[in-house]
Amino acid sequence: MADEDPKKRGSSAPPSSRPSRPSEVPPSSRAGAPTPRSTRPPQLSTAFRLSGIDFDLMGAARRILEGALGVVPGERVVVLVDRARRDIGLSLADAARNIGARAAIFSLEEYGDRPMRHIPSSLQEALVDAQASVFLAGFDDGEMALRYELLARVRHLNLRHANMVGISRKSMIGGFSVDPSRILDATRAVRMRLRPESVLRVRSVAGTDLEVRCAPSLRWAEFVGVLRPGRWEHLPSGSLVTSPSSVSGVFVADAAIGTEAGAQVGLLDKTPVRFEIDQGLCRSVHCDNRSLDRHLMDFMRREASLDRVGLAILGTNIGIHAATGEVTSDQNLPGIHLGFGATYPEHTGATWSGRAQITAAASTSDVDLDGVPLVRSGRLLV
Repeated sequence: MADEDPKKRGSSAPPSSRPSRPSEVPPSSRAGAPTPRSTRPPQLSTAFRLSGIDFDLMGAARRILEGALGVVPGERVVVLVDRARRDIGLSLADAARNIGARAAIFSLEEYGDRPMRHIPSSLQEALVDAQASVFLAGFDDGEMALRYELLARVRHLNLRHANMVGISRKSMIGGFSVDPSRILDATRAVRMRLRPESVLRVRSVAGTDLEVRCAPSLRWAEFVGVLRPGRWEHLPSGSLVTSPSSVSGVFVADAAIGTEAGAQVGLLDKTPVRFEIDQGLCRSVHCDNRSLDRHLMDFMRREASLDRVGLAILGTNIGIHAATGEVTSDQNLPGIHLGFGATYPEHTGATWSGRAQITAAASTSDVDLDGVPLVRSGRLLV
């Protein structure tokens, strides 16, 4: 919350034959006399005040609220955070107040031990009076039910919702370095080049050599971070997503993995994960980090369809230039990323879907669309 102005102290100005300028100290009539106290309240120097403001974070917070959520004066925003991200939550609340909106922050840890399974009743009541909401917390596989319940509530109440799981200051700033309208323009330019039967060829220095064939009967869904009432997106955003007809080859995730264990490992540049895929099925997983390797294999066996490629994700966020190790951001890097399990049938039109998802993101890659260069070294050629 912004600091309140200090209370002004009343004091009488010393007598003088002529008024002095405000920036001047009235002269003393004799040496050694105490300097008269100013009638103004004490103020911090500009340099001292500015040093306490994180301008990069505030800029990103403003783009989230104004550009993505479309918050306007008089609206109410509910922000649900965990303890580790409270500073980001406060920046969103400050940005809301600067717009002229009202903000309410709820901390998960204040309602009980984590992982939490359900939305606290007080939060449910707060959402009723809101027009926009933000969920900002770390990955916790045990809180999947809480997140699904929150998204169902968002749709029921017709809210504009930002789902920001696993996001830190670094990826928030990188993911919102440009206005969402510019990401929308880049995404539309790529979409215009896609055909129902398009073929994407992906290669990377890390070892990716993959062919992705589109399904003519399915759709490409846009996720560009410009939200309408009753809609939600993972933010930061900037991608085109479809459920592919066929995926074959090798995919190396050297950016991030979207599970709780993957979030704990972070950036995969030193221990990339190699997926060998044949006709859309993952035949093997290998990672030099033995703990992550076992986690992924166990996770894929535990849940139905998690060994099947459900999504091909074409990143289009032109403001992201480097991987952070946080999959919610890294899956928007220009290039191809994969999702195993869930297919988002409401967006893609897929006839099957898994109950869970593993998202695997690559740092930089080259992508050819129908034999024509589309991405080179993680940069869109549109």
